[in-house]
Amino acid sequence: MTLKRIALIVSLVSVLSIPAMALVSAQSASAIRVNQVSTLETQNGVNLKIYFNVFDPKTGAPILDAEPSSAQVTLLFTNLVSQGQVKKPDTPIYITLVLDSSGSMAGTAADKLKQAAKQALNNIPDNSFFSVIQFDVASKLLQDFTQNISLVSDAIDHYKVSPNATCLYDAAYSAVQTLSKAPAGRRAVVIFTDGKDEKGDGTPCSKHSYQELVTLANQMQVPVNTIGLANVASDINSGELQDMAVSTGGFSAIGGQADLSVSFSKIMDALKAQWMVEALVYPREGNNDSTLTVLMKDNQSLNADFNFTSSTNYPGPPSPVAAQFSGLLFHPENSTYEIQLSLTSPELVSYVKVSIWDKKAGSKVAEYVFNDPVDSNTFTFATDQLTVGSDYELHIIAVSRADNTPFPLIRDSQGNTSAELIHEFTFDPSALFPQITIQSVAQQSNDIAVTITTTNTDLIGGFNGWLIDENTNTRVQNSDFNIQALGTSSGTIVIPAGASKVPDGKYTLVVQVLGKSNQVYSSSNYSGVVYTATRPSIFQNIGVALVASPILMGLIIAIILGMVGYFMYTSIRSKSMTGTPVMQGRLGEKLSGGRSTGPVLPLSENEPIPLRGQPTREPARSVPQPFLPPPSQLSSSRPAGGGRDDRTMLAGGEEGATLIAAQPAPAKVSLMIVRSPEDASNQGRQIALTQFPYIIGRVEGNLIIKDPNISRQHAQVTYEAASRTYFITDLNSSNGTRLNEQRLAPGKPVQLAGGAVIGLGPNVTLRFDLS
Repeated sequence: MTLKRIALIVSLVSVLSIPAMALVSAQSASAIRVNQVSTLETQNGVNLKIYFNVFDPKTGAPILDAEPSSAQVTLLFTNLVSQGQVKKPDTPIYITLVLDSSGSMAGTAADKLKQAAKQALNNIPDNSFFSVIQFDVASKLLQDFTQNISLVSDAIDHYKVSPNATCLYDAAYSAVQTLSKAPAGRRAVVIFTDGKDEKGDGTPCSKHSYQELVTLANQMQVPVNTIGLANVASDINSGELQDMAVSTGGFSAIGGQADLSVSFSKIMDALKAQWMVEALVYPREGNNDSTLTVLMKDNQSLNADFNFTSSTNYPGPPSPVAAQFSGLLFHPENSTYEIQLSLTSPELVSYVKVSIWDKKAGSKVAEYVFNDPVDSNTFTFATDQLTVGSDYELHIIAVSRADNTPFPLIRDSQGNTSAELIHEFTFDPSALFPQITIQSVAQQSNDIAVTITTTNTDLIGGFNGWLIDENTNTRVQNSDFNIQALGTSSGTIVIPAGASKVPDGKYTLVVQVLGKSNQVYSSSNYSGVVYTATRPSIFQNIGVALVASPILMGLIIAIILGMVGYFMYTSIRSKSMTGTPVMQGRLGEKLSGGRSTGPVLPLSENEPIPLRGQPTREPARSVPQPFLPPPSQLSSSRPAGGGRDDRTMLAGGEEGATLIAAQPAPAKVSLMIVRSPEDASNQGRQIALTQFPYIIGRVEGNLIIKDPNISRQHAQVTYEAASRTYFITDLNSSNGTRLNEQRLAPGKPVQLAGGAVIGLGPNVTLRFDLS
């Protein structure tokens, strides 16, 4: 090669290495280049992510300290402008290094390439993945995508030069195809070459053309960055490499072997200096030509054109005011409805109008206007014009403060809008009123304990009710009661039947749920309530009367003390008058011949008088003889026929004894407490029945079970000796007695058999065992 030809090549390289954008944007200090555009189609629009670089148009180098402040995207077909948010990229970047290993790279060029490529790995973008490919007439993968830089460096070390031609376009085309299948994120091809796409005879080497490569790269949104090695021996097309980079959103660096490190560093700086604009746009279906406008902090406005495709035709941006209907809540305490409505940009709204329409009649029932709404609103309206059980529609509009027209609040999937937000409802307030359920009723001393469950307890102010006589179907006098709210959804209310002097009888209990203002929400009836009051004895009544009258009590105590003193006095005086006969001067009255003015002690005529010092001898006593009936009566008192084996003889002698016929002994019986949740200590207990009647109750009886649903005396077990039969009888209990799941009539004995299951009230279960 002659010196003239060498000089011509060097001059050409110098001219072609001038960045193309420097000629176009000579009047601007900086420019932007769109690297890549990603789209995400949603129901309302397309979410665009536009990746771009700010660069110096004179040098083509990226500006590393650029400070964009805001951005907007303009769709050229509709002139719709969407505001965008500028920030650093939030996705990983996948970078493929494509290294020329054709024969022209033999010698020191290969070593310089390895050194520059490995040095560039010290200045890589955050969250980056690298793969390494070498090419000549074919491409060879040296390392697949990895974040392990040591593996990438080792792959570069395995780069080897071959004597083959340079199929540049095919290698770049293959790399773009591979990157298009990489995970979601940014992408970049960095291709290095020292020549152009040709064989040794000067014919094209690649099957794909330059234009096919650029078209695929733009279609797949893969920027191609180029590094060209220009020297005397190489035959590089610098202009083509620069055009390839600019037209696909990449950067280009051309230089000699000494500039390889700078060239690689320029490309890595460009990848690190990327920015991202995120905006919601409303494109038409198909291809959309657009303009990105970026406002820098120095108020410089930079523009770049790009395009993207959409599979949906979006009608346009939504209304500046959007409404969210959060709920319709009924308040039973004052019979009003509460609308919960959220608005965006409420400062643009003058007022919200709510119209109520009868769905069946198709007529307006009422209309309400609420001025100056805020972000979250609660609108209340009365229900005095609504009919229970009817269906209605709420029609809600938001009127503009600027032009007094309604905003389009609703948009369907086809893009159609409506200014009315409609909500259907049925007016049924009773469904939201507190409800009551009576679980059980049991007598508690002289009161009535009622176990209940309720709903919507926050609305309950208390309870009232009364008793209805089931015999006369009339309201029982003095049975009315008022009780405060429990504060919980379940519990027990106690009706003061004893204090109200409710007579004994069988009643139906009526309980009503009251609101905070004593309005009646709901009621519940419970029939078959048997009430038997425990009446105080006469002594209890006297005691109550004495406690109520202290003066009377003191008088009675004084009388009692006086009587006690009198009897003590008479007793002492009586004892003083009852000494020995001699002390009273009456003994031996006849011997002295004198007369006594007092009563004479009845002594026998021949009673000896003991002398002083002579012991007294007790007179002999006569022992009465037992009376024996005649033998005929003895023999006739015996039963005719039969022996004495089946009779019991009382003590008193063989012949004169009384014989009693023996009764058959009852079988051994017991009760097993199978279930007693309220008295767990008794559960599983076996109780032997040794006396009859055997009474079971909550307070009184032989077996006490502490369950509020069992009556004071609930049931009894009896034994009939003649038939050797056991019976169970319900003692007029409030919650009844069941035998083998059959409810017993009160007061009527029913025969028991071994293994019979006895139910007392709703909770307690016993088993009758007979052996």
